[in-house]
Parts: sequence; structure tokens; C-alpha cells
Amino acid sequence: MAEVAVLGIGNTLMRDDGIGVRLMEGVRDARLWPDGVEFIDGGAGGLGLLNVIESARRLVVFDSAEMGLAAGQHRVIGEEHLAADTGKHRISLHDLSFEETLRLCRLASGGPETVAILAVQPGVVGFGKELSGQVQAALGHLIEEGVRLVGEMLGGPARQC
Repeated sequence: MAEVAVLGIGNTLMRDDGIGVRLMEGVRDARLWPDGVEFIDGGAGGLGLLNVIESARRLVVFDSAEMGLAAGQHRVIGEEHLAADTGKHRISLHDLSFEETLRLCRLASGGPETVAILAVQPGVVGFGKELSGQVQAALGHLIEEGVRLVGEMLGGPARQC
């Protein structure tokens, strides 16, 4: 069981939809992390993530989300806000949302103690590997925010490489 699982969700062949995976890679490479931190490319998400979710003690998720913000802006969403927003917003651009997958995990096995999602507003979702200009410009700040979030999950700041 990972102390902290860091899950990047998205399709890197669909431009800004891949920001979750790109962000996970950037956070992974930004610091020297303790052995208890596991970085996972969750691809397009869905039911295949049940095992990852249920085996994590604490879970940090990076994903794109349609939130009505400017492209590249983000929100950190706690699990309590997922339940409060049921029906208002879809928290993922994938067939089975992360929210729905997490709820299934909670019903089946309980899942992680703590969940935090860093959701990024996409600008362009369409065929291509490159991020839109707005999301690319925000990537450095998003990585800093992701490092901070993972550090909080560990109970303190991360060590610099």
C-alpha cells in the first residue's frame, strides 16, 4: 500500500485532456520523493483505476475538468466537495468519471483515508500531443501546486533534488 499515491489521469493524445498525466510526470521529476510515494499514469481513467484507488492510504489526483474557468486555471477539490457537487458538474472528461469510480471504491472496500484532486481547466481537447498555449504557460505553476499538495499529504514539505 502506498502512503501517498499520485494519480495522473488523461489522454495525452487529446491535447489538454492529457494535463493530468503531464502534471504527474512534472511533480514526480521535480523532487526527491520518499519510497512511500507512488506515481501512476492512470491513462483515460475509469474502472481500471479501482485497484489503484483502493490500495492507496492517501490519494492525490491530477486531471482536467470542465469548470467554466479560463484555460490553465485550477482548483483543488476535496472529496467532500465531490459529494456536494453531485449533478452540478462533471469532474472528469472521461467515460466513467473519477468521482463515480471513487464512489464505487468506497462502496466496495472503503478506499483511501484522504483524497485531493488538482483539477485543471482545459483549453483545447482534440487530437494532438501538445498542450494549448494557456495550459502550457500554466504548467510550471501547476507543478509547484502539485508538489505542495503531495507534500501536504506526506505531512510536510518535500525535499529538493
